[in-house]
Amino acid sequence: MTFAELIIQGRKSLNLTRSELARRLGITPQYAMNIERGFAIPSEDKIERLIELLDLDEKTTFKLADKIPQRVYEQAKKEYFKGDN
Repeated sequence: MTFAELIIQGRKSLNLTRSELARRLGITPQYAMNIERGFAIPSEDKIERLIELLDLDEKTTFKLADKIPQRVYEQAKKEYFKGDN
């Protein structure tokens, strides 16, 4: 499954139109279409909103988007460099 397919599946499971999803995300319908076609990956905050709106699994969604949430990155960085001065 791709990120685009996950978003389409999630949107359709809630019977949302692409325009309604775009409105709820605060993006244009054209950008929503680009996401669903696999031409665009939204910003972290939009991905988090998609997770919330479509009730998606966070880890799966970020993995398919090929992104690491900033808070996870910061925590890993702290752990990795722990004790280094």
